[in-house]
Amino acid sequence: MKHYLRVVVVVGIAVLALIPQSAGAVRPVRTPLPPFVFSFVPGTPTQLCDFQVDTAPAGATQTETDFVDQSGKLVRITFTGTNLISLTNHATGKTIVLNANGQGTLYPQPDGSFRGAGGGPGLFGLFQGDDRGPALILINGHESFTITPDGHIRDLVIVGTVTDMCAVLAA
Repeated sequence: MKHYLRVVVVVGIAVLALIPQSAGAVRPVRTPLPPFVFSFVPGTPTQLCDFQVDTAPAGATQTETDFVDQSGKLVRITFTGTNLISLTNHATGKTIVLNANGQGTLYPQPDGSFRGAGGGPGLFGLFQGDDRGPALILINGHESFTITPDGHIRDLVIVGTVTDMCAVLAA
């Protein structure tokens, strides 16, 4: 019986040694983003256009992936996947559906801000106090920016084409 137990323990240790170890790696956390449904109303802090813009999902939404280091500190957030969104001019009922699949990454900074970069077709809502805000723009190309600790977008640099979605919805 002792011999049998010893064989079981040795075989068990050998099997455990064959299981790949993660070398202490921390797995990223992936979260499907909920559908984005909101009304951006003129005269409020969320104003984007001179008229109310309503958003709704028009298909799949993106996934957020949070990467942390060994100590659990957030080091990067990525946004990937399909993102189809419907924009409606509340006053006229004009609705358009946009492919806003642009991939993006945010990097936390020591001062509480985030450095961000993205590419592809991406929809940007810029509020009063943001660079170029208020505005609702579709960017086809690449952008980089900073989100300040109080939530404002600064240092917005765009390489590519920009479409003013307020103008498109107003026409």
